[in-house]
Amino acid sequence: MNSMHEYRLARCMRICTSQEMREIDMIAEKQYLVDPDILMENAGRGAVEMIFEHYPGAGRDTEFLIMAGKGNNAGDAFVVARRLICLERRVRIFTLLPPDSYKGAVRKNFDILRAMNAKITYLEAPSDLEAFFRSSSGPYTIIDGIFGTGLKGNLEGNFYDVVEVINRQQVQQVIALDMPSGVNGDTGKIHGVAIDATLTVSFGFPKLGHFMPPGASKRGLLVNVDISLPPRFRNEGDKFLLLKSAMASLLASRDRYGHKNSFGHALLIGGSPGRLGAINMASRACHKTGAGLVTVATWKDSFDTLLARLADETMAVPLALEGEEYEVYRRNLKQYSSIVMGPGLGMREDAKKLLQEILSNYRGPVVLDADAINLVGEHHLHDFIVKRGAPTILTPHMGEMARLLGRPKSSILEDPAKAVRDAVDQTHAVVLLKGAATLIGSVEGQLFLNHYPNDGMATAGSGDVLAGMIGGLLGQDMDALHATQLGVFLHSLAGDHAAKALGHRSMTATAIIENIGNAYKELQETKAPSFPEEGRARLR
Repeated sequence: MNSMHEYRLARCMRICTSQEMREIDMIAEKQYLVDPDILMENAGRGAVEMIFEHYPGAGRDTEFLIMAGKGNNAGDAFVVARRLICLERRVRIFTLLPPDSYKGAVRKNFDILRAMNAKITYLEAPSDLEAFFRSSSGPYTIIDGIFGTGLKGNLEGNFYDVVEVINRQQVQQVIALDMPSGVNGDTGKIHGVAIDATLTVSFGFPKLGHFMPPGASKRGLLVNVDISLPPRFRNEGDKFLLLKSAMASLLASRDRYGHKNSFGHALLIGGSPGRLGAINMASRACHKTGAGLVTVATWKDSFDTLLARLADETMAVPLALEGEEYEVYRRNLKQYSSIVMGPGLGMREDAKKLLQEILSNYRGPVVLDADAINLVGEHHLHDFIVKRGAPTILTPHMGEMARLLGRPKSSILEDPAKAVRDAVDQTHAVVLLKGAATLIGSVEGQLFLNHYPNDGMATAGSGDVLAGMIGGLLGQDMDALHATQLGVFLHSLAGDHAAKALGHRSMTATAIIENIGNAYKELQETKAPSFPEEGRARLR
């Protein structure tokens, strides 16, 4: 199966770094003769459309305050200001740099505003802006065109102070152009201070920093608008955002005349004394994703207790690691269409031996979660995964990723995308790094991002549920990358339904399981978009 080809059909949305976006703009100009003025004009036009879609009374019920800083972000702000003035909205422009510093298209748009006798004030010091707020009663709609995606180091001097002055105001509507100023467009890192936006309008393609904490918390609602870039750029790059329409396209039709063996037989290995809830929830989630048969294997000292807790439809076998029992167990591995190993497994010595046996002898797809990942890291079993002739999926959270790579957790938090790529390189597996922004690294080198932040899913057992869901999809003969993508997305949708029903504080992992059916229904009802989604996409 050519997963990359099918991924293209699924139409996930490209995500760019700041440098990649600059390169796209340059290629558009040099190869396709797209004048930078056109891109800037389209960005400003798209931003105004989004502003009025979300704040239709802005400029009449409020006064627009346009904050223009450096580079093309200032040019975008000037286009927005001109279009708002032409629509007879109340507009006031503040520049953080003197007019002589603007060049090219930015200067041209500034000069148009001056010719229109727009209200323009150069902020030589933040005290000028503070004086304005003291003397004017508002209310205001603020447009942040101070920095955009170009920021590398910390905001300093006048820029830092102006952002702080803006954030202190009681303003309900703050629109950031491309990126809230102060947020790194590539990592989401906050450089000292950042604009607290209620709406961010990104241009061309969303940036990785839009989704990564802590900067993602500064952007409010994110929408993306087309700026008339040639269509080739949609299918290039190596970073993509999972979209509902794309994930709906991965749902396979089921044979209405099929039987239980038609939909796979998943084996889930885990559980230990006092830690049986994890494997129990994983097995229930596996059933809910449509697996025909589910068997749970656990240690002999946990078997009787687990057996009493499992759902009636779930089978169970005790783990045996020696003698004739083990030989039978090993021979029977081929009957399973997928294996999930790790939830509640523990770090006992025989767990290491069991993991090595599974990785060496089982020829089907494997999901390694929780303690199975910790065992790989502690005993340096990465090569066992590399040498497998079948797909492997790793599902670590931040701490488990640190143990897998042998690094401090702080380094994972500093650059999660790099951590995922490094883990893929070390294991040749599909790697899923769990979090509010979940990252999936493919063996072909792409990075996929699922952005469905839900603090209610930060609850015990949520990761076990996800592992069981992915294992269930794998067992139904689904491609490893697609099973991971679809499992993550269904997990997020189920969590969203659980939060709506119970509230974020009260939802549990069990509630996620109970809403997997609702997640399937939502995806099945999703219609394909009538035009490319980055043209006018609401990205939560």
